[in-house]
Amino acid sequence: MTAGDEIVPAATLLNRAEALAKQIAANAPLALKFCIEAVNRGFPEEAVLFGKVCGTEDMKEGTRAFLEKRAPEFKGR
Repeated sequence: MTAGDEIVPAATLLNRAEALAKQIAANAPLALKFCIEAVNRGFPEEAVLFGKVCGTEDMKEGTRAFLEKRAPEFKGR
């Protein structure tokens, strides 16, 4: 197993999957969109999409929130 791997009983699998999906969906919308796009396109596009997301307002908000120890308020910009 690698970091982030998790084994759960079959009876709780759906609930755990839904909880993880909500956790992922709570992240910056543009960053999430670009992550999904990078996975779908493959490795060469990853660097291009990373560069795009680094210039967004959401990236700046995420950094500020982290430094201020608060939850970020992403706007999808």
